Amino acid sequence: MAKNISLFPVMNESLKAKAGIQVMPLKFYYIDEDEEVQLNAEESESGSFVYSIFKENAAYSHDEYNFCLERKYMIRSHKCLFGRDGIACANAELGIAAIWTSSESRQRGVIKGGSFTKDNSIVNTEIKHEFKTAQLRGRVDFSIVIYIKDPGRAFGDERHLANESGYVLGEIDRFSVVLDGTGSEFPIYEISEPTQPLWYIRCDWEDPTVDRFAEAVSIFINTAHKNFKYLDSGRKKLFDEQLINEIMASAIGIIIAKLKENKIFWEQTISDDNLHPGSVSQAVNYFINTHEWDVSSPESISFSIRKYLDKNGGAL
Repeated sequence: MAKNISLFPVMNESLKAKAGIQVMPLKFYYIDEDEEVQLNAEESESGSFVYSIFKENAAYSHDEYNFCLERKYMIRSHKCLFGRDGIACANAELGIAAIWTSSESRQRGVIKGGSFTKDNSIVNTEIKHEFKTAQLRGRVDFSIVIYIKDPGRAFGDERHLANESGYVLGEIDRFSVVLDGTGSEFPIYEISEPTQPLWYIRCDWEDPTVDRFAEAVSIFINTAHKNFKYLDSGRKKLFDEQLINEIMASAIGIIIAKLKENKIFWEQTISDDNLHPGSVSQAVNYFINTHEWDVSSPESISFSIRKYLDKNGGAL
């Protein structure tokens, strides 16, 4: 695979160290009746900065409340970023922004932070954002970058520098957030296939201990089927919540059965406490241990799942 090669000088590790960039701790919270309520997070992968957000406060659910994050940045010696030996013209204005992507939610966006010029003293800025209720699901990746906010006037010894508004000059920070700690929300898609059954599931993974649940597992609901009316929440008189529970129970049973086909993967799934965050195995491990499901036989799996879904109104 070809690598992206910049035609201009960009931020590298040496320049980051020279600039004295300091990254403050992340803050996660939600708003409840105009008050900030702090959320707990755990760094899930040593060295890769993936944070799992846990619902230790029983009142919190990202389907019911917003999700907010905040991180402050300080650049003590930013002048080295400007001029001939830097990455921007001496009289340009640079900005800091977060580029975020959520494959599960099929969304991406930019959060703008502060900006600075060579004439500033110490640079203090922050990335702060509020995501709307139920806007996100699963894992969200953040890349904090420096970019050209306003280009400068390139003098003779600066013509080799990037000088276009919006041009990204490099990354200064990277982290990911996994909401609810598992990233195990079921991706459910509506399709229209007149000759196909009401629903079916696809399990497409190579290594369930690594492959992400939200990308490896898909449930398809067939809107062209004659019985789709019982799954259409817009038709309240016909909508059958129990049918949805049965679909979910069957789907989970299929996932567990498929994992059991490979003894090595299954042993890792039920016994490994350091599974990849958001992976198929971590999600199933979470379901089994948190909900105390009996997975010793096909009959006990079916019974445990259905009993739990009935008791909790279908919520996982």
